[in-house]
Amino acid sequence: MMWIFLALAAVLLLLPFLVGFMLSPRQQVTRVELVKAATQEVWEALSNLQVQVQWRTGINSVQMLDDDEGLRWVEKPEHGRPVTIRKLKENPPQELLLEMRQGSTNGTRQIRLNAVPGGTRVTFTEMQETRNPLARLACRRQGGLDHKLDRFIHELKNHFAV
Repeated sequence: MMWIFLALAAVLLLLPFLVGFMLSPRQQVTRVELVKAATQEVWEALSNLQVQVQWRTGINSVQMLDDDEGLRWVEKPEHGRPVTIRKLKENPPQELLLEMRQGSTNGTRQIRLNAVPGGTRVTFTEMQETRNPLARLACRRQGGLDHKLDRFIHELKNHFAV
């Protein structure tokens, strides 16, 4: 009877690891959104860290890192681990490419802006790779990359809806 209990406990402990290993470590999400503001205004909201802190919720603090000429910073969210972000490419006011690292997760967010009648068409492409199988499972349970990017876009659009 004791062996059955121990075997069952081992299976229950290993099950999250096995499910996490079966999930792909890579995710990619693309969204195309219309923001009802001029391209330059949207660019400023997305590329200027001080402006971003005003409209994004869930961030306790942002710390610039001096070792990379101001191109790298750490965002400390209300919940979860800090995210280190680096600007990889900036082509004002058309394209921004960011690299993000958080624990065992690495990824990029590419943002492209185009002026269109009625505002700015913004194309977001976010890619993420999570090495830790338990982190993969936790990320999927919380809505995954879709949820994270949708929240970011919702907050951006709300910033211009005022």
